[in-house]
Amino acid sequence: NAYNLGDVSGYEAKQVGGNMSFAPIVDLDLNFRNPIMNSRTFGSDKDRVIKMSDAEIEGLNANHVIPVAKHFPGDGVDERDQHLLSSINSLSADEWMESYGEIYHHLIENGLPSIMIAHIMQPAWEQKLQPGIEDKDLRPASTSKLLIDGLLRDVLNFNGLTITDATPMIGYNAIMPRSEALPATINAGIDMILFNKDIDEDYKFVTDAVADGTISMDRVDEAVTRIIGTKVAQGVMNTDCELCEPTSSNIDLKLAEHEKLAAKVATESVTLVKDRDNLLPITPKKYPRVRLVVLGDNDDGGFKEGGKVTAKFKEKLEEKGFEVTVFDRQHLNFQEVFAGGVQYEKDQFDLAFYVGNVETASNQTTTRLDWIHLMAADAPWFMKDIPTVFVSTCNPYHLFDIPMVSTYVNAYTGNDVTIDALLRKMTGEEKFIGTNPVDPFCGRFDTRL
Repeated sequence: NAYNLGDVSGYEAKQVGGNMSFAPIVDLDLNFRNPIMNSRTFGSDKDRVIKMSDAEIEGLNANHVIPVAKHFPGDGVDERDQHLLSSINSLSADEWMESYGEIYHHLIENGLPSIMIAHIMQPAWEQKLQPGIEDKDLRPASTSKLLIDGLLRDVLNFNGLTITDATPMIGYNAIMPRSEALPATINAGIDMILFNKDIDEDYKFVTDAVADGTISMDRVDEAVTRIIGTKVAQGVMNTDCELCEPTSSNIDLKLAEHEKLAAKVATESVTLVKDRDNLLPITPKKYPRVRLVVLGDNDDGGFKEGGKVTAKFKEKLEEKGFEVTVFDRQHLNFQEVFAGGVQYEKDQFDLAFYVGNVETASNQTTTRLDWIHLMAADAPWFMKDIPTVFVSTCNPYHLFDIPMVSTYVNAYTGNDVTIDALLRKMTGEEKFIGTNPVDPFCGRFDTRL
């Protein structure tokens, strides 16, 4: 499946003229509170990450798309997002080498051509390479000569292309004035800068730094040589600076074939975490009336990758014969909120079906469940009296906020084929075969009860 990820995305990208992929993500999911990484990673085990990354790279290479591993020196330790601040990989130098370092060392030894550099600090390695460095002088990798020329190039022996993560991110801009940060990035040993704020202003910051000697021409030549060398080595252009593979006008995305692979992934990935009271399988005979409660189903400014799922779940549950009532979070029944007891709820529905569609995405501080603040009106206070199931269509760690629920399933995404596979499994039409890539119990005893 990881190979197919690289192969499908690489093939479709190549069809429309793409030749570089900012993948694989080789971060480790070490902190369940991290609001951006969890379902973006291959999990929390370094060997699994290496195995999956190798396969994805193989798929990208099969389509002559350049892989770019990210986010060096490693996301997933801090519980904060580098889009909003310079986050910190707080592992010791030895712990880092035995985890993230081992991943990068493996990929470098296998010929990885490019690495994306994050706005993430790794204080232990900066302190090891420069004993006595003061906290105020610690830098995220995207402006740290110690972490790039020191750790990445000298210790890990990487001589390929380095490119920053997006420089409009606050984690980049909050460390020093942008006029200083851009030259510092190049002097750190980074070859390419990703994205601009004001592109003319950014060019001037860099050219002024070259003109006054802050950036040497030797450093410029080194960076440009790596850029050109990568393009030539990866078959993007030849030594005469001519494109080797111009984009074909006959585009065939093979969508039907690729959609079958997506359905295969869905069938194999949906994971039953627990079913304490043996509520599964759910059927219209056992639970004819279903209350559907969906959390996090908003547009989020148009950047929600998974989209809304309320209508999908309602339609698909009704197709299977359930009578579905969607809990209206906008128009509360105040009698129910303030006066309704167990019998009141039992008179309304036979099964509470909760969906957490709380997506992990950039520029947010948390992916926790956020109940209606008025009396937690949408929370299943009745879960010990009325059968209640919970499904996550993204974040696999919601048990932390609803530990006593009987039945919990991780689907990891909310696309159509995954919801179809999920409901087939929950209604007993096929078995759950997915395995946990992380600890969905969050290291807590109460989540296992």
